[in-house]
Amino acid sequence: MPRFVQAWSESGVSLAERVENTRTAALELGLRNVEPAALTLLARSGDGFPEGISQRELAEMAVSLAPDLPAAHMALARALWADFALIAGTRAALDAALAFERNLDASLWLWATGFYALAMALSLGAVLFLVLAMLTAARSAAHDLGDALSTHTPALARVALLGSLLLVPAALGEGVLGLCLGCLFVVGAYGTRRVRLVAALAVGVLAVSLHLLMDQSSRALVAFGSDPVAVSAYAAENGFATPVHLARLERAAETDALAARALALGVKRTGDLEAADARYAELLAVLPDDPALLNNAANVRLALGDTGRAVELYQRALRHAPVAVVWFNLSQAWGVALNVVELDAALEKAQRLDPRLVEDLSRIQERAIHFVADLTVDSASLRARLLASSQGGAAAADLRRPLAPGLLGASLPLSAGGLLAALALGSALAGRFRPSLACARCRAHVCPRCDGDGARSGLCEACSRLTVRTEGTDGSLRAAHARKLERRESRRRVVERLLAVVVPGAGGLVLGRPLQSLVACLAAAGAVTFFVVRGGIAADPLAAGAAGPVLLSLAAGLSLVVYALLVALGWRALESR
Repeated sequence: MPRFVQAWSESGVSLAERVENTRTAALELGLRNVEPAALTLLARSGDGFPEGISQRELAEMAVSLAPDLPAAHMALARALWADFALIAGTRAALDAALAFERNLDASLWLWATGFYALAMALSLGAVLFLVLAMLTAARSAAHDLGDALSTHTPALARVALLGSLLLVPAALGEGVLGLCLGCLFVVGAYGTRRVRLVAALAVGVLAVSLHLLMDQSSRALVAFGSDPVAVSAYAAENGFATPVHLARLERAAETDALAARALALGVKRTGDLEAADARYAELLAVLPDDPALLNNAANVRLALGDTGRAVELYQRALRHAPVAVVWFNLSQAWGVALNVVELDAALEKAQRLDPRLVEDLSRIQERAIHFVADLTVDSASLRARLLASSQGGAAAADLRRPLAPGLLGASLPLSAGGLLAALALGSALAGRFRPSLACARCRAHVCPRCDGDGARSGLCEACSRLTVRTEGTDGSLRAAHARKLERRESRRRVVERLLAVVVPGAGGLVLGRPLQSLVACLAAAGAVTFFVVRGGIAADPLAAGAAGPVLLSLAAGLSLVVYALLVALGWRALESR
């Protein structure tokens, strides 16, 4: 049983002493974090211990036991805010956010949830834009589609026919992505050149989010099952290896440097310095610039009495990672060499980087002369290896299924190619028929087949007589029509303002700014999606705690701010138009 486990299980001492003894024993093994003990503290209420300590004190103890645990920092932040220590609480919340990078479990959880939320936000925003762009042309498309059957087709039948055709791909199993096929065809046939370009951009956003981003999320979801050797090395270096972990590392050590370094650290912890030195020498021949290996190898050389070689290795490690632990270890090596000047300089640099850690290490050094601390492999390297070896194809397909359950969503080329083909087909059709359109003045429907030559000017018959063909027109009738147009325009402006506020992206399309519309749709979808999934798409491994939902809620708030700014810009443009 590791010494820090024995210290945590010790009876007859206060909780504060158990925490301090556990932290000291862990640091002696080179462990900065004892997460199980910290999580135990976080799970208890303030009156759950005989000392009757407060929630704030519990959180502070948890942070001291696991400074790389986001849940501990966030618990401290909430306790400080409850005590109205707002600045200190905000600083603790920032520490919680920064701790995600250093914690393997929490970072993988945030990676999976964050990429999923981003993928869904971009996908839903792109779909919303395509639907809105289609709706702006739906009246003309429904009318022309009905004319293809008969000019006497009722208006309701025309709308029903268009809706049925748009839903055919979705009904055939393509889901939301199938609906986008019909929308893109209509946009290609009736949209302006600018709208078509932005629609093509929306297709790119949709395809990338459904595949590349969803793939990243799925990789993080299945990461721990993708590389058993990395998981075993992680457990061994953190003092929780089982016989199964150790056997796996032994089998992989000859070909896997990560397994070999975990075993080397284990051998060093047993006190067999000669064997550990031999293992580190072999590892440094393969990984000569790894700062953790250089530091640990230097610790072994220092314990064997080779101070010069230890100093050299420490200095090489500092060139790659100038961290407090290595500076402290270098100061101890200079102490052995009786070089007081260099000792003081190295110790000062260590204290500048992490004064609390140096204080704890110095306290250990008082009991164990020339004590030096080992380094474990950093979480970023482990996470990169797990993600690189992870195959999340099946999980990614499950994540995509609500939006793309069919053949069209099977791969990135199929999704992008199919959607762009629909847009291109609609664009090619646009030059082969005379589409109906809205009157340039009053927005009434104008059809070249129904209205004859009067539609060539882009105006309805009434507006044409009012502004173009004024000969022989009764002045009173023209004045009455002008008043009617004025009232209609006033109502239209009210509707446009209402749509600009209520419907994300509508303001940009009304103003003829499709790119602004797309960004507004993406921002609105982001605000909703990040808030809805803030609890995670998988169970929290207890490492993130409240810090994860807070970070995702902040992302939702930022998206909402962007959306509000775009709405304000659209409103201002509508007012000044």
